Amino acid sequence: MKNRTNNFCNGCKFLYITYDKFKPWGCSNFGFKSRNLPSHVVYATTGMKCAYFIKKDTFIKSQKKYKGRGRIA
Repeated sequence: MKNRTNNFCNGCKFLYITYDKFKPWGCSNFGFKSRNLPSHVVYATTGMKCAYFIKKDTFIKSQKKYKGRGRIA
């Protein structure tokens, strides 16, 4: 795999971290876990960048995290 700088999964909503120490990365869209980032596996298999990349909306996620936690006066 020549193109190791392809960090295309960073910020994708389908990327997740597993509890398996031998396969720490997973893609919920493709449904697999691997030792490398899923974008590297897809690129090595197909020769193309992943077509299912959807940017994770981190602002809304952070808003949900603190929803309802107001200051106690």
